[in-house]
Amino acid sequence: MTPMTAMQRGPHNAITDVAGVRVGHATLVRGEGPLRPGQGPVRTGVTVILPPGDLREIYDTKFPAAAHVINGFGKALGLAQVAELGRLETPILLTSTLSIWRAADALLDHILAAHPDIGIRAPTVNVVAGECNDGWLNDIRGRHVGPREVAEALAAAAGGPVAEGSVGAGTGMVCYGFKGGIGTASRVWPSPLPGAGEEPITLGCLVLANFGRRRDLTIAGVPVGRLLATADEPAHEPARAPTTGGEAAPATATGGAAAPATTATPPGGPERPALGAPGTPRGATAIPTGEGGSVVVVLATDAPLTSRQLARIARRAAAGLARTGTVYWHGSGDFVLAFSTARRYPPYLPDEGAYLNPFFEAAAAATEEAVIRALVAARPMTGRDGHHVPTLPVDRVRRLLEERGILWDYGPEPAAPPTRT
Repeated sequence: MTPMTAMQRGPHNAITDVAGVRVGHATLVRGEGPLRPGQGPVRTGVTVILPPGDLREIYDTKFPAAAHVINGFGKALGLAQVAELGRLETPILLTSTLSIWRAADALLDHILAAHPDIGIRAPTVNVVAGECNDGWLNDIRGRHVGPREVAEALAAAAGGPVAEGSVGAGTGMVCYGFKGGIGTASRVWPSPLPGAGEEPITLGCLVLANFGRRRDLTIAGVPVGRLLATADEPAHEPARAPTTGGEAAPATATGGAAAPATTATPPGGPERPALGAPGTPRGATAIPTGEGGSVVVVLATDAPLTSRQLARIARRAAAGLARTGTVYWHGSGDFVLAFSTARRYPPYLPDEGAYLNPFFEAAAAATEEAVIRALVAARPMTGRDGHHVPTLPVDRVRRLLEERGILWDYGPEPAAPPTRT
């Protein structure tokens, strides 16, 4: 059982617990020291989520889907047609803000190669992509995600356990002032549908977490951000817009700068130096930048649902995000996409509420846990201009929860994923 809900987790506690759903990452980490726009340092990547089937089959199947915009400060692609037609016909791509068009075009190349009829004897295709701003750590203007990285992510796409944290699109992301990125979770419960037998319903969630102020972080109802606020730790909250320039000192062997690393003034407010937490590279900086950030939530289920029902479920992801402490600031781009892999229409339900309520609960709970798992899985990272983001102090947070009688049940940190330099 989970600490948040009486529902069961799936076998991998991942979006891939929905049969046929696959996830692939390509991760780019190279360079250190001062920002050189177009060159580096690079802390970015791409993640793809594939419904069942190959690229041609995904286009031909057109899975029931829905999109929900919580706060629309973002550059997501393809959501308008999903909302209008209620169907998904491509993999879902996640990446860095300024790489979204280049990456989506690369995905389109793969889809067109797989389906020669598109645009001739078949309609054009609606590529779906989401983004978050990784410009605090990454040379975002360099748009380093392109055809090679998209091909790598597609080739790596698989079911089973999903790498989380600082991997793929999550490589350069920051969440609640700590290193964020990719997180995933799932919920399973008995199906109430007639004739379902022993087949359960599965709902999986994957998040790209790049949002929140540290003092707002809440885990299992405990205001851990405020409880940690007195500690001697650096704080950083991501901004939607990239920071302005600034000259950094030469980098040390650890990737930090040898002197205060930047004179940049982020959009949300003036900088302040790092507070010298243990493990923070010497001279690295961490700067609070106000109320910005972004998150993309992808929900998948194997249950038969209409696009209207999926839209109702997608809206409940906002409840899960809110449980972690966010209030969706002006500069936050918060998007949800939900789809079903079922290849049949849902039956007539005299009591639709009894059928849908567990989905609402599962969507909120899995989204909440996926955000926490992104924080737990991520590794500390130093990026451009010596900008450093620490990880969530899991041992201390665990103690804070257990002191209040709450079981820590968010798993150990997974093995670090491979990166390509």
